[in-house]
Amino acid sequence: MTGRDDAGDVFPTLADGLSAQAAANTEKKEKRGEHLRRRGIVLAAAFLLISILAVFLNVRFASNAVTIVWAGSVILIFLLAAGLWQSLLKEDEKKDKRIRDRDQRYRQTLALLPEGVTILGENWRLEWVNKSAMEHFGLEAASLGASFFEAVKDEDFRRWLLERNYSRHYAFLDRAGRELEVAVVAPDLRHMMIVTHDVTERRRVDDMRRDFVANVSHELRTPLTVISGFLNMEVDAGKLPPEMLEHHRQLMLEQATRMRSLLDDLLLLSSLENKDESDDADAEVIAMPKLIEDVVREGKALSLGRHHITLEAEDISLIGDADEIRSAAMNLVSNAVRYTPEGGSIAVAWKRAGMGAALSVKDTGIGIEAKHIPRLTERFYRVDKGRSRDTGGTGLGLAIVKHVLRRNGGELLIESTPGKGSTFTMMFPESRIFSEDF
Repeated sequence: MTGRDDAGDVFPTLADGLSAQAAANTEKKEKRGEHLRRRGIVLAAAFLLISILAVFLNVRFASNAVTIVWAGSVILIFLLAAGLWQSLLKEDEKKDKRIRDRDQRYRQTLALLPEGVTILGENWRLEWVNKSAMEHFGLEAASLGASFFEAVKDEDFRRWLLERNYSRHYAFLDRAGRELEVAVVAPDLRHMMIVTHDVTERRRVDDMRRDFVANVSHELRTPLTVISGFLNMEVDAGKLPPEMLEHHRQLMLEQATRMRSLLDDLLLLSSLENKDESDDADAEVIAMPKLIEDVVREGKALSLGRHHITLEAEDISLIGDADEIRSAAMNLVSNAVRYTPEGGSIAVAWKRAGMGAALSVKDTGIGIEAKHIPRLTERFYRVDKGRSRDTGGTGLGLAIVKHVLRRNGGELLIESTPGKGSTFTMMFPESRIFSEDF
């Protein structure tokens, strides 16, 4: 699967730099050849001029002295030419060595680049590739010397190369599923340099950004539509029955609360993302049993007695930001309440785990398929959009948990089985556990 991208897309300037370097090298070779030609012409002209002059003098004066002078001049010119030629050869050797050394340094630099660099010779012959290019095109060391098209058999890519319209970049999908952006430097018809850049992560971030904007717009549009609809109804219809007005106002209040919750989560998430992860200015010793008791109490209030919620907490304190840890723990508990059917159970535990400690929230809810788990901490990612909106969540809870744990030195582990339930665990290392013996 391949496609084409416009050259205006963001792309490293490596290809432009290589093109300029190739043009500069070609210009240097042309200047050097012209310089040698000029020196040769000067020597030949001098030799011819002295020979003509000597012949003229010899004919004019018919003297042995003239012959001797002529022969000496010829020998002198020959010696000067030989010396000059030897000097030129030495200079050429020095230039060739400088070119070889520069070429070696240049290739050593290219070998370390994250971009793939492939150099092709006449008839598309592979002359040199760096490690990244080998990975991008699936090449091996044995491929060197063979035709590029013997190793890379993508027909669309082959046609694009043969068209030689390299003002546009080419989108190439490699065997590993990575999206590559391809640029070509072709100083002449016999030589070519192919530069590949992995844009998979950039595309993923761009997709997430577009999804984020679309999701925020959708989440805000729904409550605004409800509120504006009821207000228009009251304005257009005039006086409405008190019970209908009360019903409308209650629904508008619910939607306003939903918008406020969404905005609060967005502001919290933005604040977490903008904070320095290594900044421990807000770190304090947190009495985790007390904090978790408060969170479980709020979870029970949210449950309204529909679930059996238990708590097991060891007397272990944590070093971190109390407000952030409370927010993360509340997100996990509220999610368990939302996605566990009535009559289910939720077990919250804070205890030692290996060299650190773990806060786990285990439920008997609907569970999550394995394919969704890696994306659960993305903003607004929903396994079931309809069910998620019915439960009242903003879709930002687990994204907040991820950033809180990143700020407080922990990590989130997720285990789930569809139809049986899920376990979300916040793991903290030993360095974050407070010990009075310290």
